[in-house]
Amino acid sequence: MRLDRRAFLKGAGAATGVAASGFSLEAIAQAAQKAKKAAAAAPPLETKIVKSGCAICPNFCGISATVVNGVVRTIYPDEARADFYNHGICPKGASGMYNTYDPYRLKKPLKRTNPAKGPNEDPKWVEVSWDEAFETIAARLNKIRAEDPRKLVWQHGQGKYLIQEQFCQAFTKAFGTPNMVHRTTACEAARHVADELTWASAGILPDLKYSKLLLNFGANYHEGEQASRWLDWQTVTSRDKNGLKIVVVEPRLSGVAAKADEWVAVRPGKDPVLLLAMAKVLIDADTIDEPFLVEFTNAPQLVDAAGIVAKDKDGKTPLVWDTATNSAKPYVAGVKPALRGTYTVDGKPMRTAFQVLADSVKDITPQYAEEIAGIPAATVVRLAQTFAKEARIGETIEIDGLKLRYRPAVLYTFRGLSAKEYGVQGWRMGLILNMLVGNIDAVGGLILGGAYARPQYFDVSKCEFPPKRADLAQSVFFPYANHHIAQTPCLTVQDPKAYALEYTPEMQIFYGTNRPVSIPNSWQQFDGLKKTFNVVIDVLMTESAWYADIVLPDKTYLESWHFAPTRGTPDTGHAAIRQPMTNPYKLEYDAFSIMWELAKRVGMRDKFAEECNKSWGLKESTFKPGRDYTQREGVEVIWADKTKKDFSVAIEQGFVGSRKTAKGKYLSGAEDKFRGPGKAKIKFYADQLIDTYYKVEEIAKKNNLAKIDLAKYKIAYAPLPNKEHAFPTPHREAAELPFYVITHKRMYRNQSGFTVNNAILNQALGADAATNYVQINAAAAEKLGVKSGDTVTIETRVGKINGTAQVVQGIRPDTIAVSYHYGQWSPGYSPAGRNGTAINQVLEHHPDLISGHNSFNDTKCKVYKA
Repeated sequence: MRLDRRAFLKGAGAATGVAASGFSLEAIAQAAQKAKKAAAAAPPLETKIVKSGCAICPNFCGISATVVNGVVRTIYPDEARADFYNHGICPKGASGMYNTYDPYRLKKPLKRTNPAKGPNEDPKWVEVSWDEAFETIAARLNKIRAEDPRKLVWQHGQGKYLIQEQFCQAFTKAFGTPNMVHRTTACEAARHVADELTWASAGILPDLKYSKLLLNFGANYHEGEQASRWLDWQTVTSRDKNGLKIVVVEPRLSGVAAKADEWVAVRPGKDPVLLLAMAKVLIDADTIDEPFLVEFTNAPQLVDAAGIVAKDKDGKTPLVWDTATNSAKPYVAGVKPALRGTYTVDGKPMRTAFQVLADSVKDITPQYAEEIAGIPAATVVRLAQTFAKEARIGETIEIDGLKLRYRPAVLYTFRGLSAKEYGVQGWRMGLILNMLVGNIDAVGGLILGGAYARPQYFDVSKCEFPPKRADLAQSVFFPYANHHIAQTPCLTVQDPKAYALEYTPEMQIFYGTNRPVSIPNSWQQFDGLKKTFNVVIDVLMTESAWYADIVLPDKTYLESWHFAPTRGTPDTGHAAIRQPMTNPYKLEYDAFSIMWELAKRVGMRDKFAEECNKSWGLKESTFKPGRDYTQREGVEVIWADKTKKDFSVAIEQGFVGSRKTAKGKYLSGAEDKFRGPGKAKIKFYADQLIDTYYKVEEIAKKNNLAKIDLAKYKIAYAPLPNKEHAFPTPHREAAELPFYVITHKRMYRNQSGFTVNNAILNQALGADAATNYVQINAAAAEKLGVKSGDTVTIETRVGKINGTAQVVQGIRPDTIAVSYHYGQWSPGYSPAGRNGTAINQVLEHHPDLISGHNSFNDTKCKVYKA
C-alpha cells in the first residue's frame, strides 16, 4: 500500500484544524447525522411550473416559471407560446423575480407631511394604514366629484399593460372625468396616427415569412421594439430560409444595424428627404404599381389649387378623371380613373393627387438628398431601385389555393420615423413608398391590423374648442391626438387659461408611470406636479412618487392576476392571463383592488362595474352590480367572455392561441375594404389634414389663440409629406450647434418601470448594462480631445447635463446618442439604480402638432469635456 504524503498532510491539517476549533470529529459526525434525520423529517419541497406572462415591456412574452415552496427560482420562455409569438425572452424577463424580491420596494402606504415638493425636498413620509390612505383619497375624490369631476386627471404608463387600460377607462368614466391619459406619445403615437389617417386603423407588421427585402428605418428589435421577440426571431429565420436582405437606415450602428446586410447612416431628422428622393426615382422610372394606386388608394382623386379634393354635387363624394369619358366623375363601376395628369373641372385647374406628389418631388433629386440627408446620391438611387426590383410589381403567388398579390419588399419603422416633431409625416412618407410598390396587405409586404376599422379618422377633426381634456387631445391644439398626450396635463395645469381650459385640475392619480422622467424637458413636467394633489400607485419610490401626497404600493406581475394584453404576428393571435406565483412582502392590494375599494368609498361601485362591461366589451360574462370582485374573479369574468374556455385552461396553459388563414390574412383587409369602385380609399393624399388646417386657422383667428403658431400648423398639416418636414424647430433655430442628439432604447432597461434596481441587470451582466453612455464618433471625439471614460457635458438650449463618453466608430460624426432609462435620482432607488445620464432633462420639447407625440430625436447640442 502506498501512502500519498500530500493527502496525509492535508488530512492531518484538517484534523488539526478541527481539534483547534474545539470540535471533535465524533461531534461533527453526530451533527451530520442529526441534520440528515431533520432533512428526512422535513416536508418535501413543493415545486410548481407556472405558466404566465411578462409585463415589463409591451412584448408581453409568455413565460414558464419554476416556483419552489412559494419562491420563484427561474423564469424561462413558455415553449408553447413560441408558435404564437415569442421564441425567447430578454434579460429583463429572465430576471423578473429580482424586481419582485427587491428590498427597496414600497411595502406600506405612505403619506407626505412636508407640503414643499422638489428633488431636494424631504417629503417626510409617514406610514399609514390602508384604511387611512383610502379615506384620505376618497375624501378628495368625493369633493372633486361634487364640484367638477374634470378636476381629476388619471395618468398611467406601464399600468396600461398590467391590469389593462379598460379598467382605468371604466374608473374615470364612472367618476365623470374625461381625463384618462396614457403613455403613447412617449412611445409610438405618431406612427399610429399616420396609420389611422392613411388606412383608418393602426397596427402594422412586415410579412417577413415571405419578404425578400426589409428596409428598416430605425425599428430596433434587437434592443427595444414593440414586437421585438417576434421580429428578432423571424428576421433571423427568414434570412436563413428565404434569403431575406435587411437594410437599416438610422444614424447609429444599433444592434439591428450591426446584424443587417447594410447600414445606411442617415443624418438625424432628414429621413423624409431621403424617402422623397426615393419616391422620385420610382416615379421617374415608372417602377410603380399603377393598378394598386388606382384601385386601392385615392391617388387618382382630383385636387384643386388650394389642396382640396374635388367633390361631386353631394359635397361628399370625391371626383376622379374618367379616361373613358374625359370628364370628372366619382369612382364607380365603369369609370377608368387617370393616375396622372392636370385637368380642368368647372373652369378650375385640377391635378390628380398622384400628380401633386410627382410635381412636389421634381427638385428632390438624389443629389439633394445627399446634401440634406448625408447619403450618397448613388446609394439613394440604388436603394430605390432595389426596393422596386425586390417588390416584383405585378407578380402573384398561390397560397392555400388562392392567387394573391406578391410584393416581397417592405419598408418598416417603429420610432425611427415617428419620434420627432414631424413624426406623422415621417411615417406617412414611409407608407407612401410602400403604396408606390403596391405591397399593402400583399404577400411579403406590409400587413395592416384591421383596415378601415375606424373610418372616423378619415374625417375632418372636430378640433374641439374649448378643450374638454386637460391633455388637449383632439382639441384645436392637437386635432388628431387619438392616443392622448402624456406630457400636456403637467403643462396645462400650470396655466390652464392659456389653453382655454375651463377648469383647473386639482388632483392627479399616477398608476405605473414615472411620467416626468419619460418626457423631454423633464423639469418642466415636475413643475406641474407641484400644482396638484398627487396619488401614485407603483412598486418603487419613483421620482413621480417623490412628488406625491399619497403613495400606494402595487403588486408586481408575478404577484397579481391580470387578463393580459398580448402581441400577435401576421399569422397568429392569442389571449392570455397572468397569475400570481409569490407574494414575499404579503401585499394586500393591486391596482384593480385599489380601484374597486375607491369606487366603493366614492359611492360608484355599481357604476364602475357597468363601465367595466362597456370598456371591455363584455357580452355574456359580465360584472354584476351589488357585489365585490377579487382580482381573480375579475379576470375570470373577462376570460370567460373573451375565450369561452374554462378557467382551468387559463391556469394550466396561460393562454389560448389562434391562427389566421391565407384568406383572413390577405383578403379581409385592404382587398376587402378598399379595392375597386364605390369603396373607401387608402389615403395616399391625406385631404383631411388640409381641411383640418383650415378649421384650425378659423378657430385660432376667431379666438386669438396665442399658443397656436399657424405657420407651424400649416407645415405640419400638409396633405402630402414634403421637404419642410425634414427641418424640425431645433434644426432651424439652433443650426449653429454642431451635434444632433438622438436617443434610443436598450435591452436592459427598455420600458424600465420597476427594473431600475434589478441586481442582475445592474451588477451581474457587467458594467455596460449598469449605466448608459454618451456615444460619440471617434473622429469627432479626437477633435474635442475626448476619450472613452471621460466625463463630458451635453449643452442644449434647455440646459446642461454630464455623461460618460463612449468613443465609437458606429455613429455619424455630426451626431451623439444617449439611451433612455438611466440617470434616475430618487432616493428610493438603490445606489446601483441611479447611474448614468437622464437625457430627457435637456431635450427640447416640440411635440408633433398632429398626434402630440414627443420629439425625442430633434434636439441639437454642443459637447465638451466637463
